Amino acid sequence: MIVCKFGGSSLADAEQIKKSCAIILDDCERKIMVVSAPGVRKNVLPDIKMTDLLIALVHERESGYDGTKERKALAERIQGIAYGLTLPSCVANDLIDKLDTASAGIDAQDSSSKECVLAMGELISAHLVAAYFNIIGVDACVLDPRDAGLVLSYRSGITEILPETYDNLAHLALTQSIIVFPGFFGRTPNGDTITFSRGGSDITGAILAASTKARLYENWTDRDSVLAVNPELVEHALPLREMSYREMRELAYIGFSIIHPEALEPVIRTGIPIHIRNTNDPLATGTHIVAERTHIDGVLTGIAAADHFCTINLRRVLINQEIGILSRILSIFSELGINVHHVPTGIDSVSVVVKEDHFPLERELVLRHRLNSELGFDQVTVVRQLSIVMLVGEGMRDTVGVMSRATTAMAKEQISIEMVLLDYFEISMLFMMRHYEKQRAVLALYREFFENAHHLDASVPDHVTI
Repeated sequence: MIVCKFGGSSLADAEQIKKSCAIILDDCERKIMVVSAPGVRKNVLPDIKMTDLLIALVHERESGYDGTKERKALAERIQGIAYGLTLPSCVANDLIDKLDTASAGIDAQDSSSKECVLAMGELISAHLVAAYFNIIGVDACVLDPRDAGLVLSYRSGITEILPETYDNLAHLALTQSIIVFPGFFGRTPNGDTITFSRGGSDITGAILAASTKARLYENWTDRDSVLAVNPELVEHALPLREMSYREMRELAYIGFSIIHPEALEPVIRTGIPIHIRNTNDPLATGTHIVAERTHIDGVLTGIAAADHFCTINLRRVLINQEIGILSRILSIFSELGINVHHVPTGIDSVSVVVKEDHFPLERELVLRHRLNSELGFDQVTVVRQLSIVMLVGEGMRDTVGVMSRATTAMAKEQISIEMVLLDYFEISMLFMMRHYEKQRAVLALYREFFENAHHLDASVPDHVTI
């Protein structure tokens, strides 16, 4: 079996839905189709994703307004897709009625009531897709994740998959008809609707692939492949034909947005490969994400970058001899709800790297007070507006001089590096710098490890297997 997940761009309008359905019908192994909410339409400028319209509707209703504008836009979007698919008008009308019922039940004190409305984007998408299959004579049905037994819970602000989910969904491997499965949400053990974070349909697809022991998990997007660098940072970045789970996880952590960073866990456990493909060009090679690389032709696989980090730097002579001091420092961060990303240490110093959005100024004042009063730190320096640039590649493990090449490339551009962190398993290298240095750093590193290598090794065609 092949489980296919289609993103919002692949389902943005009637024509995109037709393309997606044709892809499903092109291979008899494709039996489960996970759908996102309709995304931005290319021929409508400006446009807005259906999920964003639903979020706006929830905010309006919570604020005491009726959300007429948002409801109208949603109804027009549903009717437009249904008309483009030549579906009976009753299909659109029924979906609009379901949306009205869900939005009428919004209670500011009940998070599940809001989650029900947010889940409507995927539900609407699924019903429109299934109705189109049926009208062209294909046996297909919608399976609501809540009814199917996709059971989730919240822990420390993160949506977790409960173990019984995999048993509940295992029987879907025997399906003969096409199942259209809405992504992004499930239910709690108590039956309340619960959603993943944005982009969570990727996770739904991975859960279904793992549950059914699928041969392959296809993730259909609007791109031919994963690129070595975000195209917003480097134009015409080289495509990647293959990468490992480990590489994708590292890159996703620092901003590779082509697949949700949490989506890999279910398929990693079961060893199911992922194939990133383009709905608009299904013949394109795409990118394979696998447990182990079959071959490695280059030092790096990708370069990722992200903004809005900061460091909290503590200094005290002989701090390295204080048994348990790191535990006590991090306990304060935990109690204040500050997620810690990295903790480099020195003989007389400890630095803690966090995201700025987890560390507003008012929380900084409380942290400073507690570090001083409880642990005696009177030298606390906070550096904000930092960026992280990360080099990732399985090829780094067997290559000498990667650090030298990277730092030399950035030194030529007069880029000051604030901090360097190395992965023990030698597949990633992280540099912190002032945010205004990020763009030049990425360009310098890309030239060093991709463009220069490409020119030097003409034997690798187009240097696409990195």
